[in-house]
Amino acid sequence: MDQLVFKETIWNDAFWQNPWDQGGLAVIILFITAVLLLILFAIVFGLLTSTENTQYEAGEE
Repeated sequence: MDQLVFKETIWNDAFWQNPWDQGGLAVIILFITAVLLLILFAIVFGLLTSTENTQYEAGEE
């Protein structure tokens, strides 16, 4: 049982030593952050937009 835990610890340490894995993780985090910020942007400006009546009276163009 101890060997299994030890191997898992080695794999976890090896992951953080590989710069390609760190870079990939950073790209994924940046992508998710960008998507969440775009959703937040859409919600905020969707709620703050003017709620004017855009229907025209008869005879107006």
